[in-house]
Amino acid sequence: MPVTIDGKVYELVSRVAQQLGTTRQTLYNACKRGLIDFVVIGRQRLVDVQQATEFVRNLYRRDIAARMHRAWQRRKKRGAKEVSTDEA
Repeated sequence: MPVTIDGKVYELVSRVAQQLGTTRQTLYNACKRGLIDFVVIGRQRLVDVQQATEFVRNLYRRDIAARMHRAWQRRKKRGAKEVSTDEA
């Protein structure tokens, strides 16, 4: 459920990430770098929906993110194979 604070609409990071087609971690990193305003209420972090939308539209590179994801998946598989052959 969106919350309005000082005229800005804030929403849970997980919901905004799902709506924008990105990951929670991407939005957390953008918050940490100061690119997206956020508020913490209890244990929940709420992000400014408008700024998150602008961040994904203007700064988030889906092609690079997808390439990095594939590279990490290959690296993870290769590491698992090396561990299983070492144990044998």
